[in-house]
Amino acid sequence: EDAHAVAAGIEFVRKFTGRTASVMSEIIPGLHVRTRDQLTQFVRDCAWGHHACGTCKIGADDDGEAVLDARFKVRDTQGLRVVDASIFPKIPGLFILSAFYMRAEKAADVIIADARAVDRKRAMIASRKNDIK
Repeated sequence: EDAHAVAAGIEFVRKFTGRTASVMSEIIPGLHVRTRDQLTQFVRDCAWGHHACGTCKIGADDDGEAVLDARFKVRDTQGLRVVDASIFPKIPGLFILSAFYMRAEKAADVIIADARAVDRKRAMIASRKNDIK
């Protein structure tokens, strides 16, 4: 529904800016994007409202464009995670805050679980050292 509403907005703006072609011209999406279906697809693929995202996408191990693994870790680094709107592989809608909140909750769960696993491992190592003494 959001994509259709934005496409309708583009059509509306085109109605009155069409009369000003001598002073200004449309650059994006461009006049080659004509039909409602084309406009809606453009909105789905390219529009991001005022919330930039998708510059540091999370994805599967075999996705060459995925900067982050499923645990929000930056590939080929140690000790670095990303938990912001840049993780989305595609724009999750015009208003991305609710989708980001859900991802942040998931990231918090993952980070806490990883920290607890490290604590358990340290405790086990310390216990073994005490057993040897």
